[in-house]
Amino acid sequence: MDLNINCCWKWLLLFSLLLVCVNGQTSGPSFTVTFPAVIESGSEAKLCASLLKPNESLVMNIYVVHGDQSTLMLQEKAEEEFHRCFNFKAPLVEAESVQRMKVELQGESFKMTEERKVMFRSYHPLTFIQTDKPIYIPGQTVNFRVVTLDKNFSPLDQQVWHDSKGNRIGQWTNVSSTSWILERSYELNPESHQGVYRLKAYIGDRMISHDFEVKKYVLPKFEVTVTAPETVSIDDELMAVEVCGKYTYGQSVSGKSWVKVCRDIPRYTYRRDEHSPICVNETTEMKKTGCAIHTLDISTFLNSTYNDRLENSLHVEATVTEEGTEITMTKSETISLTYEIGKCTLTDLPKTYEHGSVIEGKIKLSNFKGAPIQNKVVYLLEGETWSSKLLLNLTTDSDGLASFSLNMSSLPEKDINLMVAQFYNIPTPTEAKTLSIDAKFEGDCKTLEQNFILNFNVKYGGPQKTTNMLIVDIKILSGFTADTSMVTLFGSGIMYAQKYVERVDTKEDHVIVYLTEIPKDISMNYKMQMKQVLPVKNLKPAVVKVYDYYQTSDQSETEYSFHCQ
Repeated sequence: MDLNINCCWKWLLLFSLLLVCVNGQTSGPSFTVTFPAVIESGSEAKLCASLLKPNESLVMNIYVVHGDQSTLMLQEKAEEEFHRCFNFKAPLVEAESVQRMKVELQGESFKMTEERKVMFRSYHPLTFIQTDKPIYIPGQTVNFRVVTLDKNFSPLDQQVWHDSKGNRIGQWTNVSSTSWILERSYELNPESHQGVYRLKAYIGDRMISHDFEVKKYVLPKFEVTVTAPETVSIDDELMAVEVCGKYTYGQSVSGKSWVKVCRDIPRYTYRRDEHSPICVNETTEMKKTGCAIHTLDISTFLNSTYNDRLENSLHVEATVTEEGTEITMTKSETISLTYEIGKCTLTDLPKTYEHGSVIEGKIKLSNFKGAPIQNKVVYLLEGETWSSKLLLNLTTDSDGLASFSLNMSSLPEKDINLMVAQFYNIPTPTEAKTLSIDAKFEGDCKTLEQNFILNFNVKYGGPQKTTNMLIVDIKILSGFTADTSMVTLFGSGIMYAQKYVERVDTKEDHVIVYLTEIPKDISMNYKMQMKQVLPVKNLKPAVVKVYDYYQTSDQSETEYSFHCQ
């Protein structure tokens, strides 16, 4: 029993061939003429013709037909079979022109004609402009080159400069290149306007342009680096952010380091202006090494009544101010914030077992950073999350390990699933139903994409003062979406009800609400905003269910329906 490119290359023919083949009688003559489907305007193109089984003296005429004009490209007389290729001059066109290639084969008693389309297209040489750098300071010299990639280099008719105000500031006319590259330079005026300048080259009727920028700039004297963890856990107490300043030649910067760390509100959150991000800032002197370490309390970013409206990340902005000059440089980083506080793992377990045997294994408990957690009680469970059975209580040693032996005789004779947890509540008796829930859908029915509100109330009436953790599973109506910015829930006495909401998840067409607990005999009232995005006929009700996280048989469910049908 179990214990639980292919890469293929194909050529794309740039020289496409169009086949023309016409057969006469079975024993009569036939011909084949091949030529490119697209031919460059004015170029020397190739055409190949074959004559098969001539039974008399025949004449083959090949024409290029454009409108009412017909130009003879080839005439060949033959009494025997032949295969020959010929060069012909393609007609000149400005852009592109679709014409017809016409083939005639004629004798005293035989005539055959066929036509196919051919495109003549004009190609321009590829011309581009380069400058020796993208940004210049007023007074510097701009070196540039114009390159045309073609076997027949076209002369450069004129070259024009425009400054950031659109004024013409330089011009070269009737200049040609040497070795296919035209090189020129231009010295900027020391009082030149700052902005974007444009260099234009005119070749015939074509214009090619290239932009560069003129501005007064100074290379940074030093750079700032920020060293911080990629991810921090809500279980961490402190977070260290190291800020260093180094001059470009390697020496440490003397001055002050200022750090601002914020847990922001998502950009597209509904009613974003009602809350403010949580920010902490700190200033400290740089050490001789050119670095400063800022140690911040993680809990500062968690003690908020609107935690679930904040991003699960921290934005770090670090500024170094140079001593004496007060010159500043800034660097930013982002740190992920996770709700994972540690990890429980099962090790040294067999993959299979025999019923009645004894199996041994270990439980390893570590914190988020991987360090072992000692002297902690852990629970070994069997079954699934929603219907687990407690097998053993164990305590970790100094290495965060808890060894166990398990007699399999007491378990069912089938595959089993073992789990380990750090927290476990004593299950409520299965026959006791202590939870209740009701829900109602409200909203204006005027137009599509109206906002609607789902009101639901959760109440506990059991023997204990409070419940275990509760799960509220809300099925979303077909054609509706839950506004993720409004997944935060509100209660009667907002602060009172909200403090029990640990987190809210969305999964496919469900919204899952985790309540840490709720007190006895107090109705907890919540609201959630939903929006209709697609009208659905005969819309069926959806289910809202609440259940005990550790004893799922203690549950209650109700339905809510769309009142605008």
